Amino acid sequence: MPEGARILFLGSFPPQPHRWCMPFYYPNWINDFWRIMGLIHFGDKDHFTIPGEKRFNEADIRAFCTDHRLAFYDTATEVRRLKDNASDAFLEVVTPTDIPALLKRIPNCRTLVTTGQKATEVVAEAFGCPIPPVGGWEKIDSIKFWRMPSTSRAYPMPLEKKANEYRKLFTRKKLILWDLDGTLIDTLEDLSAAVNHALELRGLPLHSVAEYRKMVGHGVRNLVKQALEASLAQDASAGPAAEGYYFSGRCPKNQFPSAIASPTLADASYIDAALADFKEYYSAHIDVHTRPYPGMQELLSELQTRGVKMAVASNKFQEGTEHLIREFFTDIQFVSILGNRPGYPLKPDPEIVREVLAQAAVEKEDAIMVGDSPTDMRTAANGGIDAVAVSWGYRTEEELSGHQIAHSIEELRRILCFT
Repeated sequence: MPEGARILFLGSFPPQPHRWCMPFYYPNWINDFWRIMGLIHFGDKDHFTIPGEKRFNEADIRAFCTDHRLAFYDTATEVRRLKDNASDAFLEVVTPTDIPALLKRIPNCRTLVTTGQKATEVVAEAFGCPIPPVGGWEKIDSIKFWRMPSTSRAYPMPLEKKANEYRKLFTRKKLILWDLDGTLIDTLEDLSAAVNHALELRGLPLHSVAEYRKMVGHGVRNLVKQALEASLAQDASAGPAAEGYYFSGRCPKNQFPSAIASPTLADASYIDAALADFKEYYSAHIDVHTRPYPGMQELLSELQTRGVKMAVASNKFQEGTEHLIREFFTDIQFVSILGNRPGYPLKPDPEIVREVLAQAAVEKEDAIMVGDSPTDMRTAANGGIDAVAVSWGYRTEEELSGHQIAHSIEELRRILCFT
């Protein structure tokens, strides 16, 4: 099982070893599993065969599985064959594999595939779920349990039709919804500087970039509010803050001291004023330190070339979202660029997912969200679409546990281009 495996195949009940043509899964020469993989990925059913020999190229197959993150395992650790053939009809499962424990070893796996009736029955019994129709799937928590037609030649289906069924497992998504801050671009330093500017105007204690890392991701108003709350907790009297704000000339004299002398977060106008100062400064310094993560521009260009639709779904205010996308991703034709807009809820409300799906004319099962926070993962779940988290953003892997995680741009590319 390769590291980062995304698809787990179960169901290889091979015949006796003397019938094998290689010491790997689906070793029977007259089983068409590897011919199907050749057709799907290389357009050649003989891609994995050795010319002039009745053998599969084991080295090429292993390299292919590693590159595509395909895992294989036996559905049972002990079986008894009642006849000397490969038919499931004459096979008795003595000890089934502990499949839930197996899946814990490959936490990035989101697709479980059985390739025969017997294996399908074993998995369905292990999870207490219905048996999927051939070519269909059932949901097991965050995993799709697919039942594919048997690759045995005894199964009455032409090779090309079998390949079309298996191709469903490798069809990439038609639409990707991107989070912005912490996913596409690193904005933390510029956001931190802008909030600190608003705090400094009020004579309040400032915060470090590391502290702001824990505050971002819920919209700029919430960011400013959290920063004010933390600063006011350090400076309980807030007297200097009021004086500093008043003498800066930003507060009309008739509002001092009743609205400012004793600042409180219960007073929405106090937050609004700080937010206005933040936006004014941030708009003028939005790209001092902000940059796309290395390799991200190239990845989006590749995805666009492949015909994948893309959208931005951010909690950043709309003007800032549009500005940064125009600056750093000028060649990408996004179907939607959506940030925080008046009258629209923030993530994790699924409204933004529904809006993007409608604009892109794409169904839920054909869309995936990429983000760096639990908020993004909940947004995807609430909207009924798949999701993948990235580890380079503003949240820890512990916070993202339980979700598929890409640890590098290359790993994300493999997930998006082959999922």
